[in-house]
Amino acid sequence: MRHRFALLLLLFPFVAAMAAEKPVTTRITAVKVFLSGAEVTRTGKVDLVKGTTTLLFAGLSEEVDPANIQVSGSGAFTILGVQHRLNYLEEKQDRAEVTDLKARIKVKEEDLARENGLLAVLEKEDARLAKNDVVGGQQGLSLEALSKVNEYLQARQEAIALKRLERQRTIAGINEELGKLRLQLNQLQGKKARATSEVLVEVSANAVVDAGITLKYMVRSAGWSPSYDIRVLDITRPMQLTYKAQVYQNTGEEWKEVELALSSGQPDKDAIMPELQPWRLDFGYVARPAQQQAYNAGVRDVRGIVRDARTGEPLPFVTVALLDQNGRTLNGTTTNIDGYYAIAIPTNGRTLQFAYVGYQLQNLGIYNGTMNVNMAPDQVTLQEVTVAQAGAVQLNATSNYMWQPGVQMKAAEVQSVPSRRIRRQKVEFGEDERFDLVQNSTATTALAQTVVERTTSFEFAISVPYTIPSDGQNHQVGVQEQELKSTYRYYCTPKLDPDAFLFAAVTGWEGMNLLAGPAYIYFEGTYVGESLLDLGGVGDTLDISLGRDRGVTVTRTKRKELSARQVVGGKRVESVAWEIAVRNNKAQPVELTLMDQYPVPVRSEIEVKLEESSGAQVNAEKGFLSWKVRVEPRTNQAFGFGYSVKVPKDKVVVLE
Repeated sequence: MRHRFALLLLLFPFVAAMAAEKPVTTRITAVKVFLSGAEVTRTGKVDLVKGTTTLLFAGLSEEVDPANIQVSGSGAFTILGVQHRLNYLEEKQDRAEVTDLKARIKVKEEDLARENGLLAVLEKEDARLAKNDVVGGQQGLSLEALSKVNEYLQARQEAIALKRLERQRTIAGINEELGKLRLQLNQLQGKKARATSEVLVEVSANAVVDAGITLKYMVRSAGWSPSYDIRVLDITRPMQLTYKAQVYQNTGEEWKEVELALSSGQPDKDAIMPELQPWRLDFGYVARPAQQQAYNAGVRDVRGIVRDARTGEPLPFVTVALLDQNGRTLNGTTTNIDGYYAIAIPTNGRTLQFAYVGYQLQNLGIYNGTMNVNMAPDQVTLQEVTVAQAGAVQLNATSNYMWQPGVQMKAAEVQSVPSRRIRRQKVEFGEDERFDLVQNSTATTALAQTVVERTTSFEFAISVPYTIPSDGQNHQVGVQEQELKSTYRYYCTPKLDPDAFLFAAVTGWEGMNLLAGPAYIYFEGTYVGESLLDLGGVGDTLDISLGRDRGVTVTRTKRKELSARQVVGGKRVESVAWEIAVRNNKAQPVELTLMDQYPVPVRSEIEVKLEESSGAQVNAEKGFLSWKVRVEPRTNQAFGFGYSVKVPKDKVVVLE
């Protein structure tokens, strides 16, 4: 008895403290979503008595950051202190989904019982017919009557057999659905329940007060990333740009009909200014370490461009592997000819690994939906390189060669298989084809009503209430729709690809607060492909590729009458000439840039002379020829160029 009395005395202060806590009912009214993380605002009302009261805000997300809790209110009272704690007794579980699954399982079990009962009735009837009780119990039946009875029995048994098969198929289908539902229920019930956060606010009032309370706190499993729809009806009209946001959250709280704001800020990054260290220069190349960023569990897909860290040029055919937390490969992809990649991220994806021949292997934790990567060249000694097919490189131990990006290899050291020519690859859809862009998101037409410009960030205030469930999936939110002033030009490199590519030079984009992200291109009412809106190094004009346009055709043919070979002394002189023909089949004039090239010698024994250029702008250092022309509707234009090469007659060079 003494021990029980002592225990009661020890528990009395705790019970008294619990009794003194006054629960406050609140709802989420506003959420400010950052690129990583979110600020949740809850509001409610409470009747305060005279004196000191401890208010209890319960059932909050377990991710509430104790260091970023703000409490304010309306009324004559004083806030004395704020405290945060986790409640493991009242855990937050997805009871609604569990209850729904149990109800569906019960309905299926009732259907299964009914079907099994009907099947049992058929089995009993079939058993009675098999005993032939009717015929066995009747004597003296005529042959005609006996024949009719047998026909009836046979027909009835056939009907029972068909009904039995139908019931069995129905039962098998119900069992299959029941198995899936039970597996889903086991998975949900097997999940570790999430604790809830509680915030205790101690307030003091000199009289009875009907107070309004506002609680703000930060959560980490939320964020947003930008994406864009770019539409051009024709090259005589301005470009229509739709700015969208992919918003996700997995905080354990439902954001129902909240005032949504999207901020470009990143509060999870520290505010400590970096300190510049001395740059010690030595022989050789030392890659600067990539800045490590915190892993973001909410990222469901990653896009970006991989570049050479030294030259800034995009790297094609880079292998991008997705690894889990144990370093096992889950899936992978490769960059295209422009260095662009895109990869889906499952829940157990943790790291992206970038691998490329001649470059240092790079592992980056997944921290954002856009991850642009600069790869440092690796000073390794390669042997003979054989290009077997697009993106595949084979090494043969025949000769030493220090490979560096941008350095042309010797002809004897590089062998190309003619049937495996590496060229630019693009996806195109014809006029009669249709392409439905499917995204794992939900859409709305809500747009930002106001844009707040801050010192280090900007903020979009969405004009209508919005609901974001706690499912970790991307939900699409419209941010802005703008008509941009655009100048359209065509670009073609017929030596590599005879198709003309349309791009728009956009001005006045600076005021839209754009961020790097994927862009979906629609031209003349047809989806033409996906690109990446990369704002790094962009000036006053933003160039956006709109894909191929079959309305402008370009052909490149060899002029045989001007191509010849002759031997002069110990030298062999070879002449090559080309003609580029352009046809504008559109109803509007087009501005076209044509690019071609002639060879540049790397040793004194080779002499190259540009014989004809047709008014092209010539870059003699790189051997580039460019024509900027205006082609009128339904007209043709032609441009010719030629060059001669003098080499020792016993040497071989490739001139086409």
